Amino acid sequence: MKNLKKIRGVVSCTAATLVFAAIAFAEEAGHGGHEETITFMGDWLPRLVNFAIIAGVVVYFLRKPARDFFKNRTSEIAKALEESQLARERAVAALAEMDRKIKDLEAEMGRLIADARNRGEKDKEALIVEGGKVAQDVQAQVKQGIAIELQKARTTHADEAALLSLELAEGKSMETISSQDQERIVKEYISKVGGKG
Repeated sequence: MKNLKKIRGVVSCTAATLVFAAIAFAEEAGHGGHEETITFMGDWLPRLVNFAIIAGVVVYFLRKPARDFFKNRTSEIAKALEESQLARERAVAALAEMDRKIKDLEAEMGRLIADARNRGEKDKEALIVEGGKVAQDVQAQVKQGIAIELQKARTTHADEAALLSLELAEGKSMETISSQDQERIVKEYISKVGGKG
């Protein structure tokens, strides 16, 4: 940084000197208004000597700071290139790692989907089997309930049929049996049972 400040100061001074010299030269040429003959020894030699002196002073004072500046700048550029190369390699490695992770995730997702489908199919089959068992159990219970109800109905109908047949028999026997026959039947029954008639 110090060298950079020195270089800037020297360059600024040199530029200012050259600008003032150019202005002075332009002013001198503008005031003349008359034609001059320009000779190498009279006009150009002092200017060249002046330029050589200024250039020598500038080179003398700027040689080491300029060399250090360019040397430092070269090393900074090399260091920046090296760091950018390392950063690029890290970025490429990170990108490759991300690609690998994405592929692993896609493969894992595929496996999970396949497992879920397999489990779904197994659950579906299990539910179908379980539903069949439940349906068979329900059918068996319904058949058993129907059988019980049929048995009850048969018993009830048998009882009712027996009562109806008794009533019918009683009604027919009452119609055909006369009162004398009834008395005789009652007396026979009582004598059989052991009573006195």
